[in-house]
Amino acid sequence: MPRQHRHLVAAAGSLALPYIVLKAYWAAGGRAGMADGFHMADEFRRNGAPAALVWLERHGIDFTSVLALTGVALALLLAHRPPIRPLPRRLLLASAWAGTLLIPYGLLTAVFGALGSGAGDAPLTGWVGPAGAAAFVGIGTALGLSAWPHRTFRRTAPAG
Repeated sequence: MPRQHRHLVAAAGSLALPYIVLKAYWAAGGRAGMADGFHMADEFRRNGAPAALVWLERHGIDFTSVLALTGVALALLLAHRPPIRPLPRRLLLASAWAGTLLIPYGLLTAVFGALGSGAGDAPLTGWVGPAGAAAFVGIGTALGLSAWPHRTFRRTAPAG
């Protein structure tokens, strides 16, 4: 993969760093960006998250920051060192292509965030939404850019 392409993957993936750091900070007990009395673990529980994820959040591990970091790591792996064996290659590429769905999710997050929820008592301050939207778009873009050179086309013989 050309060096410039790898730099694009790294740049897109770097959009996730503020989100990863922020979510890890919150999981460690930080409060910046949160309304008084709002707790992420309680929000997870109210939204029906599995007990294991709520437990992780209460013990300083935010699963969304782990997933974001995993997505960036996968993009960098594919950009710098292509998988050799067929099964891991297919699995990694399928994961990367699926991760590109984060692009429209991030764009929709940005649009709905810009439109506002109309709630004056939002649990998170205004800068948190753009950080999340940038992370989703960045991770999805990095995964797409890193998977693109690995695509294969199969030619079929003409019917004769």
